Amino acid sequence: MALVKTLVQIIKPSHKGENQMFRNIKKLLAIACVTVAVGAVTIPNLVSAQNTTTPNSTEKHKPRGDGWKQLNLTDAQKAQIKTIRESAKTRSQSVLTAEQRAIMEQARQSGDRKGVRKSLNLTDAQKQQMKAIAEDTKAQMKNVLTPAQQQQLEQMKQQRQSNRGTTR
Repeated sequence: MALVKTLVQIIKPSHKGENQMFRNIKKLLAIACVTVAVGAVTIPNLVSAQNTTTPNSTEKHKPRGDGWKQLNLTDAQKAQIKTIRESAKTRSQSVLTAEQRAIMEQARQSGDRKGVRKSLNLTDAQKQQMKAIAEDTKAQMKNVLTPAQQQQLEQMKQQRQSNRGTTR
């Protein structure tokens, strides 16, 4: 019995202030442990969420022109398409004012091309000219392709359109 009284006296603080302080320390330790545990679980998930992409987002953000690689173009076709694209770029640049060209160049250098067309504030005449250049370029490029490549390109276009319909 004496042993039990001695153990109780060792475990139980003799002053009320010490008992309250002991409880506060236990609470702080519990809060700290919960905070560390939550952080240990949350931070790796946040980092991995930033590094991974969903299948739909990778489909949406494929670089433009990636479909052309699937067409297995000959070197001659690649050269013709490159010439057509350069010509279209030159013609498009001639439609723009010096200020609009500067905005386009700045966007190209920064890599942030999102919404740059809207920021150009194209006039109706400029929009019509750009549309005509795009249509002409598309027709020229299509003429470079073989009938089988044209069919494959059309199938890829339909696939993109059906993917857009399911992701929106």
